[in-house]
Amino acid sequence: MLFGGINFAIYFRVIHPSAISSVKLGKQFVNEEVLCTVIGFSFLYIMLAVGSTLLLALMGLDTETAFSDVATTTGNFYGAGYFSARVKAHLDQRPAGEEVEMISYQALLKQLKESKFAPVYLFFGEEKYLQHEFTARLADSYLGSEAEFGLEKVDGAERDLEEIMAGLNEGGLFARRRIVVVDNPPYLAPPRKKADQEEPGEEQGTDSREKHNAELLSEFMDRENPGDPDSIIVFLTPGADRRRRLFKLIDKKGVVVECAPLKGDTLAAWIRRKAERMGKKIDRAAVERLLLAGDHNLHYLSNELEKYSTYLGEEEHTITVDTVDSLFSGDLQGNVFKLADALAEGSPARAQEILDLLLKRREQPLLIFFMLTRHYRMLLQACSLIEAGWGGGDLASTLGVQPFVARKLREQTARYDRLALEEAMLALQKTDYQIKTGCLDPVQALKLVLSRIDYVQGAMGRL
Repeated sequence: MLFGGINFAIYFRVIHPSAISSVKLGKQFVNEEVLCTVIGFSFLYIMLAVGSTLLLALMGLDTETAFSDVATTTGNFYGAGYFSARVKAHLDQRPAGEEVEMISYQALLKQLKESKFAPVYLFFGEEKYLQHEFTARLADSYLGSEAEFGLEKVDGAERDLEEIMAGLNEGGLFARRRIVVVDNPPYLAPPRKKADQEEPGEEQGTDSREKHNAELLSEFMDRENPGDPDSIIVFLTPGADRRRRLFKLIDKKGVVVECAPLKGDTLAAWIRRKAERMGKKIDRAAVERLLLAGDHNLHYLSNELEKYSTYLGEEEHTITVDTVDSLFSGDLQGNVFKLADALAEGSPARAQEILDLLLKRREQPLLIFFMLTRHYRMLLQACSLIEAGWGGGDLASTLGVQPFVARKLREQTARYDRLALEEAMLALQKTDYQIKTGCLDPVQALKLVLSRIDYVQGAMGRL
């Protein structure tokens, strides 16, 4: 609105240079200094966005992805840059030199389901569980009943690529197709630290081996049938050097997937899909309770889902929030939410039970107090924002939390009176001072502050 008024004012002055004009925002006039500041900021923002987009495009990203990455980081918009997994695939038959669209790792799973395969895959990144999950899904889709005999795993540090390729060309005795999984290949890893780097005389030999490996892999990929190869090579590595010949070759003719840790909605979707593969459905509230746990390790979450599935048996098909609460002890963040829920509902005994559980698990009392203070501060901030008319994505972005956390904070805020939240913060600040000055033991301070918050909440409820 303000920017539109500025444009009109500029246009008006061009037509009527002697006229005196001003810009109004609501019922207030905007002075010249503010107008110049807005124009300068808008110009700098646009130039930054254009320049950053061009820079990312020069680094190899397509224009759409480059622009969405810039929009995601500078404007808090959700675009292609929001997804942590990046796949660039030549899975179907395309003319040589044709560009390939960026797709998410969910699209990779769809390609596997449709039985479209590449001769070479590279799965790299911190999330080891995703690498193994992709490999298992690939083996099930490509090998089928022959997975037991057609899947071979080798250590990339012990066997060089030429030896692996020679063994692959020999074929298998018990399987028509083969997948060779190469774990931690050094010829794809990032450069080593200076202390571990090779001697100057070895650099030429390394470059020669890398060139030879690229030629071997290129011949293999050219020989295999696109979309339905006779054999597949899968490289697994925690990190990959994008400048290496092999990486660029696989990126051009095969499939590259960055397996970064999943977060937010992407992690929630993974939990739902995992439950479906176990023959179960999981409620949205149950998913959010798991996400609140803070421990987003996929191995851990997978084990939790298997535990719930076993507990429900064949008759029950839905994992509910009650199932999660019964079997999942949770972590500190999740239990702080439970503490606030118990106090909001006027259940001090339940709050004390949760606190005792945390102390038995040897959680540090000072850390519990810090998390509790942080939580009530966020509740008070959420209360102020909601009263000002903020909500949804605005609430999440302003508080700096995931949307599901913002929804939970909104639900808890509705149970508290604003004065009760203010009194709770005052009680927490006073207790913090007493702890730091040695007047109160941290455990005793926690119990007293819970009692104080419960008393304040109960008093406000009686008004």
